[in-house]
Amino acid sequence: MPLPAAWDRTALEAVGFRGFVPFAALAATGVPREPGIYVVLRTSTTRPEILELTRARAGSEYPLHDLEARWVTGTPVLYIGKAEARAGGLRKRLAQYARKGSSHAGGRSIWQLADQDELLVAWATTPGESAEDVEIRYRAAFADVYKQWPFANRKR
Repeated sequence: MPLPAAWDRTALEAVGFRGFVPFAALAATGVPREPGIYVVLRTSTTRPEILELTRARAGSEYPLHDLEARWVTGTPVLYIGKAEARAGGLRKRLAQYARKGSSHAGGRSIWQLADQDELLVAWATTPGESAEDVEIRYRAAFADVYKQWPFANRKR
């Protein structure tokens, strides 16, 4: 799977990402059951309001100073994740994430953003490649540009 030329919706669409829907609309969009990677993004690159308390079901909130320090200026991309076939593929993984962290602790920082209901999720299948390998490559390429991982990525 090719890397995007930039870290925005247009470039992600150009390499095969589909969807770009709010989490609330996932069930009606026919998310594939195959393995793949996904991104969570904002429709804006401005700094968002960060909430002191989380709306996630899993895990506690992060300290505001931690989230402020993790903010990545200049990109709408907040999180890059993977969905392996053995875990139910993209459909199951994104359904878990949409339940605000239930069974999905990764990327839970997004549930402390005031505009969380407006966030978009997009996905791409990874035929012939491990979703984990593609995710690692995407996070590394993002870090090459921004000198850090996306805002909500924490685990190696």
